[in-house]
Amino acid sequence: MREPGLDLCRVQGEGLASGADLASREPDLLATKARQLRIVIVSEVRFRREILAEFLERDASLLVVGLCADLAELVAMSPPLQSDVVLVDAGVRDGVAAARRTRQIKPDIRLIAYAVRETKEDVIAWAEAGVIGYVPNTAASADLVRLIVNIHGGQQLCSGRVAAELLRRIAATESLVIGRNPPSPAVPLTRREREAAELIATGLSDKEIARRLNISLATAKLHVHNLLGKLNVQRRGQVVVRLHEHAQHPSRVRLDPTGSSSRSIANP
Repeated sequence: MREPGLDLCRVQGEGLASGADLASREPDLLATKARQLRIVIVSEVRFRREILAEFLERDASLLVVGLCADLAELVAMSPPLQSDVVLVDAGVRDGVAAARRTRQIKPDIRLIAYAVRETKEDVIAWAEAGVIGYVPNTAASADLVRLIVNIHGGQQLCSGRVAAELLRRIAATESLVIGRNPPSPAVPLTRREREAAELIATGLSDKEIARRLNISLATAKLHVHNLLGKLNVQRRGQVVVRLHEHAQHPSRVRLDPTGSSSRSIANP
């Protein structure tokens, strides 16, 4: 159930506002709320979710809109809470299974697991359940807001061991998908596209690729877009699989027949 008091309008750092205060501040409050990241916290332990809510709302960029004991309660709420992300305590009973069921019922919900043990088994389990990211149980409180905001924005920090396992799982899964694609003739890759492919394989983002190649972000995105099209893949993880396949079959990698220094990769 939603915790009492969460629907009350609160002015940051000044407690509850009077009706007159609300009227005078309404435009500013609406503008502030429009910029805030709306969060629901799910934890079986009441004081844990209440303390976490109090801590997060010290940051003006965050707004806690609801507290729930479990995901089933969240799904059953009517009307549904309007949130950007849902923080799920990794310690809830059957948390991974509950996250998977929730995603099946509400595919658009964005779940972040927090207090996750950063082991390969735990991180992979939550990832396969459909969370958009996780906060490890070793994270400092000073880093919590930044981690949540970064995950919401599509960035996730993890250990090298976990990253390697994620890439291995992606490669194993995507190889099955790519294997279903029909063969296509060899396609030429420019030098920059080949460089972008190799940097993607190391896990770099478009921004990092641009910095590494000393080109603009727009140009880096264009190279990556062209690369995905030429390799007949839809996701960056599939590029890693393609490169691995061509490494196993050198005959599929040749010089561009036009005589340029670019290389060509043949789709299997």
